[in-house]
Amino acid sequence: TRMDEYRRLLTAGKYFGIEAQELSPRETKELFPLLDEKAFVGSIFSPQDGSMDPTMMVNALVKGAKNHGAKVIEECPVTRIITEEREYGDRKVTGVETPHGVIQTNCILNAAGVWSKDIAKMAGVDIPLVPMKHAFIVTEPMAGVQGLPNIRDHDASIVIKIQGSSMAIGGYEPNPIILKSLDKNFAFSLYELDWSVFNVHVERMVELVPKLGNTGIQSTVCGPEAFTPDHRPIMGEDPKCAGLFHSCGYNSAGMMYAGGCGEQIASWIIDGRPEKHMYSYDIRRFTPSQRKDPIWANERSHEAYATNYGIVFPNSAPLSGRNFKKSRFHE
Repeated sequence: TRMDEYRRLLTAGKYFGIEAQELSPRETKELFPLLDEKAFVGSIFSPQDGSMDPTMMVNALVKGAKNHGAKVIEECPVTRIITEEREYGDRKVTGVETPHGVIQTNCILNAAGVWSKDIAKMAGVDIPLVPMKHAFIVTEPMAGVQGLPNIRDHDASIVIKIQGSSMAIGGYEPNPIILKSLDKNFAFSLYELDWSVFNVHVERMVELVPKLGNTGIQSTVCGPEAFTPDHRPIMGEDPKCAGLFHSCGYNSAGMMYAGGCGEQIASWIIDGRPEKHMYSYDIRRFTPSQRKDPIWANERSHEAYATNYGIVFPNSAPLSGRNFKKSRFHE
């Protein structure tokens, strides 16, 4: 059951020093009075969880980097990655072309989000990264909301994040929209929300927080996000192009991953290896055939998206992308 899964997470959390506790519906309602305690059987509460402002965090990191000697050049898109062939048939990075001229370098970090696949292609390599539409709505201000904890309802695949006196609500739909292509100039643009896709969240969010049933919607946000076949980031040096490092495909959890993965990719670049065991995020976990097959990547990424909050059972295996590669015994 879900509560058994939560208890497993509590045990794992203790090992990592994460403070958390199991709560009954009544105890949960004391923390979040707007909940209908009949709509769920229990919860876990992690008081150290919180939120961050992405813009403020990025600005702080840029300021810190500049203070330590980094040079930041904005409005300077990379138009070509310059590589040369090595002795064994693979390639290595030697520079990048930009509208302002050529920058000679033997190291590139591909951290372009949904455009990372396009950047990789400039170096002649493929990565199994799939852009999809991902959305949330922001409610009108509500009394008694400010200061409440955020909520994840894993069985319903929804997230309720407190945003001042409003709630930002989103989740993982069973039928996400995969984007066939993405304009390079779309960076600060949004799509119209497709309610036929998003409506799957509405019934459950009203069941959980009845007051949402008569609360207006202040705004909708629907943009492109990068997803991967196993719902894990793509990191590390590309085995086909020396000096090309990847840090992308964060599956709508980039800010959560940012600190730890940023630290590890820095070690990877400087020391040639990360400090932590990062194989489950390493680009090398994908075979060459998987990296260049868009059908396999789309199928697996779709399933990984739709089942993101599913319970992890022993020996569970994906249903999509089967028979991609068969052993002699299977045949």
